[in-house]
Amino acid sequence: MLEKQRDKQEKYSRELERILEEKAVYPVFQPIVSLRDGSIAGYEALSRISGKSCIEDIEQLFLCAEESGRIWRLEQLCRKKALRAYFAEERSEKLFLNVSPHILDDAKFEAGFTREYLERYHAAPSQIVFEITEREAVEDMGRFQGLIAHYKEQNYQIAIDDAGAGYSGLGLICDIRPHYIKLDRKLIHDIHRSSIRYAMVKGMAEMAGISHIKLIAEGIEQREEMETLIQLGIHYGQGYYLARPEKELQHISKEVLEVIRESNFKRHSINNQGVDTCYIKNILTAGIIVEPGKRVDEVLEIFERNHGLTGVSIVEEGQVYGILTREKLMKKLSGRYGFSLHQNKKAKEIMEECFLSVEADTSISAVSEMAMERGQEDLYDFVVVTDKDRYAGIVTVRDLLRRATEINVNMARSSNPLTGLPGNLLIENEISRCLKEKRDFTVAYLDLDNFKAFNDVYGFEKGDVVICLLGDVLKEIIGKQGFVGHIGGDDFIAVMYHSVPDFAKRVKTEFEHRAHALYSQQDRRKGYIATANRHGVMECFPLVSVTIVSTSNREREYGSTYELSEELALRKKQAKKEKIKTHWFSSVPSGHTIQESNFMAE
Repeated sequence: MLEKQRDKQEKYSRELERILEEKAVYPVFQPIVSLRDGSIAGYEALSRISGKSCIEDIEQLFLCAEESGRIWRLEQLCRKKALRAYFAEERSEKLFLNVSPHILDDAKFEAGFTREYLERYHAAPSQIVFEITEREAVEDMGRFQGLIAHYKEQNYQIAIDDAGAGYSGLGLICDIRPHYIKLDRKLIHDIHRSSIRYAMVKGMAEMAGISHIKLIAEGIEQREEMETLIQLGIHYGQGYYLARPEKELQHISKEVLEVIRESNFKRHSINNQGVDTCYIKNILTAGIIVEPGKRVDEVLEIFERNHGLTGVSIVEEGQVYGILTREKLMKKLSGRYGFSLHQNKKAKEIMEECFLSVEADTSISAVSEMAMERGQEDLYDFVVVTDKDRYAGIVTVRDLLRRATEINVNMARSSNPLTGLPGNLLIENEISRCLKEKRDFTVAYLDLDNFKAFNDVYGFEKGDVVICLLGDVLKEIIGKQGFVGHIGGDDFIAVMYHSVPDFAKRVKTEFEHRAHALYSQQDRRKGYIATANRHGVMECFPLVSVTIVSTSNREREYGSTYELSEELALRKKQAKKEKIKTHWFSSVPSGHTIQESNFMAE
């Protein structure tokens, strides 16, 4: 038996050496998909054995390499092939690479991921995510934390792989604070049928929201699993239901995209509207109504049968005449003669005629303000809701404040952490609402030009200031006449419900005035900055500016947010093509080159 085992090991060892010598592996890529909008955030690089082999699969190959001390050679081979294949064309999505903690600590690994090394593949550190498998124990946590900090400082990103299936669990996550956590497929399998898995993933989602870590659910194989994950607010997904690993980079099918959009629309129909845009009709309850002529003792019986009832509305043929709250009714009936004095009266004789009534399409924000402006004696009275002046229901102050709080919390979760402005889901929800209501609106797409050069020269902190400046300018100019959202990076959306005079001109002028003040006096005087591109060639870039394109449903009828966003993307692309070289190009110092693509026709 032992002899057979040794023969098998020797056979595997020879096959491993052959694979290493012939470089007989190839990469496949599986997309990591946003469960919020269906976009692809990146691809995980996996490896496969080329041709026939006595080694069953890639996992067996890695196990053999680890046992024979050749894991470094195999991992290096797989990484090189993945980098070469992935960055054969220019990519903006991230590449996720599997790395064991022990390999990460190898000096050869660090030497292999210098900026110069990545430049061979036209890649940047910010595009690389190291997936650290949690199945291997970390022996020296202090040193490991130092290694992670080192790579973070170089702008690499970190993901914990197989969370929920490994040695260190939440302890490892707390120690290294990764950018991503990949939830093990065992947690995801049949999550829609398992209350325990659901609760565990929900807890992880809440933790991730607080700590600003993105969750990636692995092993999604069923539509119901994905819909449940969307309901829980998981950021990204990966699995056969979305796309299988392939040599060529895969896109997401239209069918899956539609499921993602539909699931998000259902989840965020209320929660992803702000208190300014979510209507009171979304949270009203039917309430109990009584006719004006009903006797007081009969009304008292209604309260006695409904212990949680705070009040009733006095309604006849849809018209609201007043309200009676439990507290005020009991006050009237208390005392020595209270009950005998009022019991035979009609409800209309003792009802409150001054009460807060709002139309169904009033925003929760407006109702909250009106409710809180009432006097102390009326502060906790319920709010009557009408639809075209006819009774529709009520909203208690408790429900009003709870819903407002929930919406604000959900908005915070769905907002951009840098600017605090609504993110992609809220943007899509706002545009969907405008399309559904068929109201006149204009949508503007704003994108910064020459921003990367500014970031490279002046640093990320000042870069963040520039991004926030654009958000501030938009809020100031649009005010309450519209909606401002932050797509991410240096891209913004503005939705205007009314005409904003000279919108583009005012935004451009005010933003550039403030942004240019962040440059040094010398750079402002020159009108450009010089910095090396990714190939190490010096280029000259004009000062940061903004490109603005817009569309309106007055010029074209749009059937969906996707159709509208496609049009904006096309207009942005066309605007980017309208590029010119200005008269000062001739004054650029010798030894510097100018890329025509760096200059925008404003």
